[in-house]
Amino acid sequence: MYKISKYLVDVDLQNEERLIFSTRTGELINISNELYHFIIEKKFNKLNDIILLKLLNLKILIPEDENETDTIINNLILSSNKKSRVLSLTIQPTANCQLGCQYCGQTHEKLNMSESLVENTYKYIKNKLENGIYESLIITWYGAEPLLGLNSIKILSKKLIILCNKINIEYSAMMITNGLGLKENIFAELVQYKILKYQITLDGDKVSHDNSRYTKKKGKTFDTIVSNIVMVVSNPLYDEEKCNIVIRCNVHKNNYKYINNLIDHLYNLGISNKVSINFAPVHDWGKNYAEENIGLTPEYFGELEIDWMLRLKEYGFRFIKDLLPDKKSGTCMVTNLDSELIDAKGRLSYCWEVPYTPEFDYENSDMFHGNINNIEYKDRKKLPLGNWYENIKQEDYNTTCKNCKFLPVCGGDCPVNWYKGFSSCPSFKYNIKDLMVFEYINNKEILNREFDLSN
Repeated sequence: MYKISKYLVDVDLQNEERLIFSTRTGELINISNELYHFIIEKKFNKLNDIILLKLLNLKILIPEDENETDTIINNLILSSNKKSRVLSLTIQPTANCQLGCQYCGQTHEKLNMSESLVENTYKYIKNKLENGIYESLIITWYGAEPLLGLNSIKILSKKLIILCNKINIEYSAMMITNGLGLKENIFAELVQYKILKYQITLDGDKVSHDNSRYTKKKGKTFDTIVSNIVMVVSNPLYDEEKCNIVIRCNVHKNNYKYINNLIDHLYNLGISNKVSINFAPVHDWGKNYAEENIGLTPEYFGELEIDWMLRLKEYGFRFIKDLLPDKKSGTCMVTNLDSELIDAKGRLSYCWEVPYTPEFDYENSDMFHGNINNIEYKDRKKLPLGNWYENIKQEDYNTTCKNCKFLPVCGGDCPVNWYKGFSSCPSFKYNIKDLMVFEYINNKEILNREFDLSN
């Protein structure tokens, strides 16, 4: 026999229809309220075989004897242990940055990758590609500020592109940059090295951004960054090479009132169809207690986020991701053994927050699992968070994920936050019903066609 999954969210549309989102499959459907009540009241004899099969495939109904939580966690454990065909590496070519952002947890130093480290990094990646089952290599250039290590980026990119062409591996790259150095000529050069996606942070309008993201000498940055973005998206290469800029807004008490001003400004500049915007609440990083000092409540952030997304839709901004979360096969770099970070000292870590952050970056730290200069490597499974899904299962670090209906589409969100003692939940937990309605409005015809469950 069957039972109703506990991993469901529903919305009554007040028009004899009901939306159901299955977090086990990441699928949204709309059905009649009549059919919904048949399901809730367990009148399965009222369902024909076709409807029953669809509901089982969507994991809305499941076998009566299934322990869903065990199934989900065990599947995540299996996925995390499975060798991937994608090698995903984050590289920090420098430990330096021009900015002294209000909430940054890093300690910067004037250090770039040495020539020998660039060569050792290439050899390390080459060895992994030649001894794995990989079909693609994805490089993310990250900082500090990666453009301050531009020479290393160019040398390593060229060598990796040649290597991947030789051994028939697909190559792609992106960059997370503060945007100060992303001049038009630099962009054109980066495109040659297949760096086609960029994340650039703008924290609200000019005033709020300049009060949050300033240089180490307290210099303003908004106008320069925006000017660079406009020049880049106006370059013919941007469309020809299918480039994309994601503008990240780190939202906090001091700037949330000015996010609409930023959206309006970018729209008025005529680039809304060229860029996308992603909103993120500030979080504690390197014991800076940003969330405690200037953070918004998750519930309030979720409410604001929906309003901003509606505005983006109205103004024709790009959307780079689905409105609703997808089913997870892994959480982040922590749970993916084929993903790691290489910093400007050659150290290997499995979280973006580790290098240059005093909380984790110290001698003999367990958050580093190797150094490619010394060819010394540790078993990641034996280090903190090395068995994250077992941690969830055992409710380590006071995690509440085990009994959360969003576990299949969240995976625990940020393991390092839990490790540091902070609860960590994605914003969609607090605005999921609004997102479901938003998705339905955008794709009503497709949903009606693909999930026709009427009797």
